[in-house]
Amino acid sequence: MLLGVTAALAGCGDGASEAQPAPSTSATSSSAPAPTPERPDPRTAVVDLINTFHLAVDADKAGRACTLLTSQLQGVYARNPGASSCEEGIHQLHDELGSTKLSSLLFAPSDVEFMKDGKQAVISHELIAKRNGTDPDETNSYNLERERGGWKISYIG
Repeated sequence: MLLGVTAALAGCGDGASEAQPAPSTSATSSSAPAPTPERPDPRTAVVDLINTFHLAVDADKAGRACTLLTSQLQGVYARNPGASSCEEGIHQLHDELGSTKLSSLLFAPSDVEFMKDGKQAVISHELIAKRNGTDPDETNSYNLERERGGWKISYIG
């Protein structure tokens, strides 16, 4: 399945990809740990990771983009028609986007909501659509999971 992005991009010249069903977000939201000089704001880290993923896709740096995804989401990209790896799936996404740049999507740390005692983060499609002036029904949400002390994107859709 080629991950669809172009619909969300029509409103702001950008968007994101579709993946597997979203993990449940019914757990109560938890506040993020307070930032310190040694530990930056975790909301900023989440936004930075998504921006880094978008820049990697825009530059067709598929290997870099895949390292920012959970192994499960890497597998989703690898199942794109004609792809046998995450990297090939990301190359297809890059080619499908053409001159459209994912990095034109705007996110803010205040858009990030933490779940499951800070082990998951979500930026909802409603907040992304509002910030970017896109149709919420054609805008993707982003779910991330804590993995080995950092964040990985676990769902886009």
